[in-house]
Amino acid sequence: VTARVVAARVVTARVAMPQPSTFTRRLRAFLGLPHDNGHFTCHPENLKKGERLKVPGVVKRDAQDRSYVDWSESAWQEVDRDGFLDLEKGLTGETHFADIQRKTIDSRLSEVEEKVWRAANAAEGDEQALSISLAEDIWHLLTVDLSIAKLLLLEATIELFMIVSFAMLMFVVDIAESFTDDQTKAELFRSKLMLSLTAVRLSTDSIFGWTGRRASSGIEVAILALQGWFHWLLLSIAGAVIVARALKPLRQVIFAPDACLSDQDLSIRMQVIRHSTVTLYNLQFTMNLVAKGGKAWTLPMSVPTLARWTSAMPLTIKHEIDENSPLHPSQGLLQTLMYVRVSMSATDNHGIPVNAGIVYYDPDSFFAQRPAFARAFAKQGYLLPRLLRGKKFCDQMRMFRDEQMNMIKPETLPMLICDLDNMPRTKVDEKATEALAPYQHSNAVPK
Repeated sequence: VTARVVAARVVTARVAMPQPSTFTRRLRAFLGLPHDNGHFTCHPENLKKGERLKVPGVVKRDAQDRSYVDWSESAWQEVDRDGFLDLEKGLTGETHFADIQRKTIDSRLSEVEEKVWRAANAAEGDEQALSISLAEDIWHLLTVDLSIAKLLLLEATIELFMIVSFAMLMFVVDIAESFTDDQTKAELFRSKLMLSLTAVRLSTDSIFGWTGRRASSGIEVAILALQGWFHWLLLSIAGAVIVARALKPLRQVIFAPDACLSDQDLSIRMQVIRHSTVTLYNLQFTMNLVAKGGKAWTLPMSVPTLARWTSAMPLTIKHEIDENSPLHPSQGLLQTLMYVRVSMSATDNHGIPVNAGIVYYDPDSFFAQRPAFARAFAKQGYLLPRLLRGKKFCDQMRMFRDEQMNMIKPETLPMLICDLDNMPRTKVDEKATEALAPYQHSNAVPK
């Protein structure tokens, strides 16, 4: 009980979900990138001049389960300054992980989860034994591990070191050969520094002015040739690193920050990020269950491969729970469930491979109940990805022809609306909650 409460306090006290600033939204708008926020007031074909197409509000359903948008003054009060529903108000330190509502899609959560999982497992012994070669390790460092800022700083530092080093070398040679031309040592070093700059094309007559100087000795010419070759080699390596980084596939899909487990199925939601321009082909999914002791099972899916997927429409991946499923109560794994892994591989419409994955942790499992593990997510402004029992996803799709929205039936596209704000949100499935109640996790505290 203490571990659960401590972990919950860590999260509720420190989690501040990252949200884009007003400047970021305006910059994205200037660049023509997706930036808008709010819900449609009408179909684009019916928009009158001077009216906003989208305004903040709340998507609701009436008694007949028909969706509509409430953008009244009272509904606006439920929306925070950035246009997102503040679903985390009123949390206390006693709130359990499974009861904390998501606020945003948390699009970077899978990346954060990978980093936290790597940090949670440390290696000891001779780590060098894992190295194939020093050259490969250095190349991986340059093309993957180093940030762009550090990479640019490294290139500038090496360039500066090369200029000063070769200037110093020519300075020492002139001193040894007694070619001082009645200059002080400071003046001589400055002249060699200017000469060194010419080898990297940073010194020109238009900048420093033209003055006569004695002809370079054979050794000095050899040093300048060597410096020019090293400079060419540095630029070649830097160019190769830039190309390698540019060719690295981008993240094209995100998974919902939580997965929903009922007595009927396990549901995971996925979304194409750049849905207006990207199409995925030959999507293949893999799903694994890991229980206490690290034992793993494959969770079969009714449709493990999809021929194509595009548009803003969300994709729901499901594992049906029958008597042969590892998640069936008769298998006895619900009480020791730790986490579920899911991965996706595909090819986009430019022929570039797309890979993505995430791990969903049972809120009562070993890792989720360790304060240090939850704190690692909270420090970056996230709540760990959860496997929620007795929950189901909120609806994302609505039709423009919904009469409750007071819309004229459109004659042009689009026909459907996808509510991105609802992608991470879940609600209680009372039937599933009742069915799963006897099979709570062994670490769970009875409510």
